[in-house]
Amino acid sequence: MKNWNTLEADVDLIMNKHYTAGRGGRRLDKVIIHHNAGNLSIRGCWDVWQTRQASAHYQVQSDGKIGQLVWDRDTAWHAGNWNANTTSIGIEHADVSSSPWKVSEACLDNGAHLVAAICRYYKLGRPAWGKNVFGHKNFSATECPASLAESQHKAYMARAQYWYDHMTGTTPAKPTPTPKPAPSVPPNIDALADAVIRGEYGNGEERKRRLGANYTAVQRRVNEKLAGKKPAAKPSGPNIDALADAVIRGEYGNGEERKRRLGNLYDQVQKRVNQKLGY
Repeated sequence: MKNWNTLEADVDLIMNKHYTAGRGGRRLDKVIIHHNAGNLSIRGCWDVWQTRQASAHYQVQSDGKIGQLVWDRDTAWHAGNWNANTTSIGIEHADVSSSPWKVSEACLDNGAHLVAAICRYYKLGRPAWGKNVFGHKNFSATECPASLAESQHKAYMARAQYWYDHMTGTTPAKPTPTPKPAPSVPPNIDALADAVIRGEYGNGEERKRRLGANYTAVQRRVNEKLAGKKPAAKPSGPNIDALADAVIRGEYGNGEERKRRLGNLYDQVQKRVNQKLGY
């Protein structure tokens, strides 16, 4: 999108037929999501709808690019239900595979972001399935939107809610977590080494018995202290948390670009992104 706040799409390719001007005085109150049942481009949708009596307001390509094909103020023919058509915005998503149906990461993220932006712009509230976000199957006898109502549904709605919260500056209420047992405190190797030097842990087998699993680490520190050495500093690794935040802000792009730029850290960072987004 050129501008999420004003719903300005990357491309405007407005239909010249197969939609209805205006909304017949009806109020927009929901978003209905669809899948292409194919990997269509914005132009591909426009071409298909030239000969088929159908249309939708937006198309999200597999690379994440978003096109507008029917203005929001007009009624697209997408739900197979006239009342639903006049009160909704329809979003199509390109499938990157057909067995099983699946959309790409870029398509999922930008489609969910678009849902959030629409809910914010038209004051529909935080995206919630069955309240202000629906699948095509809720209004017609169809399996559409396929994976977006099945295997990718949880991720899609989590992203939509994340982006809505991000755009509105709100923090969702969280359930009170179940208290966890206090973590065990790791042994203070430095303090144990000092105690050994003072003679509090004996020698030889007695010292081994009393220090147990800590014996090797403590004895090594004792030797360092007696030789006047400081413990070796541990090398600092990459900050996975900071990289995940940068990915969420869009600084590492999507799909193959993100993989290329993150290199061998991609799996760790993407796992942390998914955790932060709640799925």
